[in-house]
Amino acid sequence: PAYTYGTYFVDRAITSRERIRLLNAIGKRFPDQLKLFSWNKNIPVSGVQNMGIAEYDTEMALVFHKSKINLNISLRSIKTGIPLRCMDIMANGGFLLSNYQSDLCDAFIPGEDFVYYEDEEDMLSKIEYYLSHEKERSEIAENGCRKTLEEHSMEKTFREIFEIVNASPTP
Repeated sequence: PAYTYGTYFVDRAITSRERIRLLNAIGKRFPDQLKLFSWNKNIPVSGVQNMGIAEYDTEMALVFHKSKINLNISLRSIKTGIPLRCMDIMANGGFLLSNYQSDLCDAFIPGEDFVYYEDEEDMLSKIEYYLSHEKERSEIAENGCRKTLEEHSMEKTFREIFEIVNASPTP
């Protein structure tokens, strides 16, 4: 029960506060340049346009592709693995700016396929940099898209999983 409570309630509460703090920092530094897509229309963030929900099956790919910078702030409970949001962003040709995730750095090259930030100030300085360096931002997004589609497709991933499962000795 303690693990479940910590993972599903405490980590989510901490992540929510962290996201609001970071979004407020972006809204303050770049007023009215951030569009937030969220089911919660009452998020207390100033300088940010809350756009409501982007439907996963019909709108999200276009949002990722058309956005200059797509921000991923992983749930604190995600200790390993790559958040699906990161894969969705890159597969749709979006530029990904994410918090550090070791598995993301193992599968993709930081600064070449995506960019990660270490803290609030680093995030803000990278947003400022990549907003003013469109060619570099576009190249990183294209690299991330190409690598995601070539090396990390669902088909390839499932094939690798089934190879591992089939190679495992039966009890």
